[in-house]
Amino acid sequence: MTGVPGAGPAGGRLSTDRLRSLLRRGGRWVFGDRYGLALWLGLALAFGLTWRVGFFIQDTYTTANTLVALSNGQLHVTEVRYSLSLGPLPGMHEVGGRLYGRNYGQLALALPFVWGLEAIAGVVDPGVLLPGLWALGGLAFVRTIAGLEWFDRDRTLTVGSVAVAALFVASLRAATDLDPTRLALVGYQLSTLLAAATLCLLLYRLVSLVHDRRAGLAAALVTGLATPVGFWATIPKRHTLVAAMTVGVVYAFAVSCHSEGRTALRARTGAYALAGLVTWTHAFEGFFLVVVLTGVDLLTGGSRRPRHLLLVGLVVLLALTPMLATNYAISGNPVEPPRVLPNAEATDTGGSGASGGGQADGGAASPATPRPGGGQSGPSVPTRAIGAVATLVGFVYEFAGRSVVDGLGVLGKPDRLVDIFLRSGRIDGLSYDINGYEVVELALLEAMPVAGAVAALPLLAARRVRGRAERVRSLARPWTLTPVGQTDLLVCTLAAVLTVVYLSRLPLFSQLTVRYLHPVLPLLVYAAVRLPAVRAGLDGGRRFLAVATVGWTGLVSAGMLGAITTLALAVGEAVQLHAVVALLSAAGWAVAVIARTVTPERVSGRLVAVAGTATVGVGISYVVVSAFVYFPYGRYALPVVRAVAAGLPTV
Repeated sequence: MTGVPGAGPAGGRLSTDRLRSLLRRGGRWVFGDRYGLALWLGLALAFGLTWRVGFFIQDTYTTANTLVALSNGQLHVTEVRYSLSLGPLPGMHEVGGRLYGRNYGQLALALPFVWGLEAIAGVVDPGVLLPGLWALGGLAFVRTIAGLEWFDRDRTLTVGSVAVAALFVASLRAATDLDPTRLALVGYQLSTLLAAATLCLLLYRLVSLVHDRRAGLAAALVTGLATPVGFWATIPKRHTLVAAMTVGVVYAFAVSCHSEGRTALRARTGAYALAGLVTWTHAFEGFFLVVVLTGVDLLTGGSRRPRHLLLVGLVVLLALTPMLATNYAISGNPVEPPRVLPNAEATDTGGSGASGGGQADGGAASPATPRPGGGQSGPSVPTRAIGAVATLVGFVYEFAGRSVVDGLGVLGKPDRLVDIFLRSGRIDGLSYDINGYEVVELALLEAMPVAGAVAALPLLAARRVRGRAERVRSLARPWTLTPVGQTDLLVCTLAAVLTVVYLSRLPLFSQLTVRYLHPVLPLLVYAAVRLPAVRAGLDGGRRFLAVATVGWTGLVSAGMLGAITTLALAVGEAVQLHAVVALLSAAGWAVAVIARTVTPERVSGRLVAVAGTATVGVGISYVVVSAFVYFPYGRYALPVVRAVAAGLPTV
């Protein structure tokens, strides 16, 4: 038997070595390198510290109940496990006497996490499940960074393991019971948390491809910790997933531009696959992703060979299939997403919290015309096909076309643009009753002061184009652009289009951080890092940047907590004070970057670094203080964090 492959000790070693090799190759494919893995684990753990199990936005009640239905193997909702109060669930739709939710692609991603948590909870007390998962992730993170050249291996392993163990033990001592019916919500939030970490990982790989590892790590950390990406990381809205897939589209496109042969073709089709899959979560945004990617790909010289175009078309069709199949199963029309169906007036009989088990069926909904998706006999196949085409044309005209036209119209209204991008405050015509009349909605720059650096982009572009006819000609002939230029063109086009199509709907209540523009935020960070002046600020060294960032974060956070206590600020007043501080830091950051861009010989990189770390510190402080002071809800996933938060001032 010794000659049989895989038998005996030698065969066992061979199988083990092969498994390890496959795991390493898989890890490199996903994370790129050890730094990418450390980044992903570290950000996931950081998001876990601010994670609260609960409902922050009303629409989550609808999608969470839809997730429960999916976990039971059905698209329609029959159990209202989570509810806000007696009355209709916002965002629920009625078709043929059945209730349906929305964002099915996002919910399908969350399903494995729900099933996994429920399986683990069968043998582990749900109350210690989340602290245990966090501790396991912490140990993996410690082991990962111990292998980096920046750290002493033995000391890192010892100190890090002790710190993780101490937090775990402290959490066990403060642990309380977790209702098992909340596990679907927990899995839902966990999927969003990991999507946010993956967004930052993809941005790291994108910027590292265009520049280097240092710039990639800086871009990813700033995005995860100092922008609204961190704010929404554990709030299960669609925006985080769409933003992650948008960055994935750009990264795959960039790889295709930098590669040749099969590698380029695989990356190109991967970009189209991700863009198409976005439609399963939100058809509106997915439509624009596919259109913009196709336009830029073909304009910049993407292969037009019939075989390659046929392959790309097939990939897009396959990526659209989940959305088309879901739509058909619900409405009988493959291009009619649930979001455009009639709203249901469903009577919520589940009570408050997670303990409800009431039923919501056709008897609780308002009458509606029966549809094929509701189990009724429908029209013939040709009639359905014609209806599908008509619906698609109507969708493109009514939603896509009108959004572009109306958005372009907003560009001629400076006051409105100021409300969206620069300064919020109390805006005329905006409803504040849903937030208890507190002014907590922020403009883009207030929520993301690091975006102030992009003010230097027009100046840099003008300086580079001035007197260089070849650059002007290359802009007029995009197929002659370099791989980096092609990637820049896609980023700029996506940022512009995804912004314009939402301008006519903004500003809007319950946005908090202009969340409709969430997919644009990592693209703005990419644009900022592309500035030589910003990268010059990274030359100050890791230690200086880390210490300065922590110092500014602590200073701003302490100042805000002190102001809340001393001045007895309400939440709206505190958020607006934070907004003013953010604008001041963004202005200083913009001035430093512009000065370095215009006169690089007179402005040192250290000055840019100081302004940058101050701005990043303001962004981090807003995410942290929001999680612990401004917007309390639910229970913290880590009990030890709950004990710390209890000692902070309230608004």
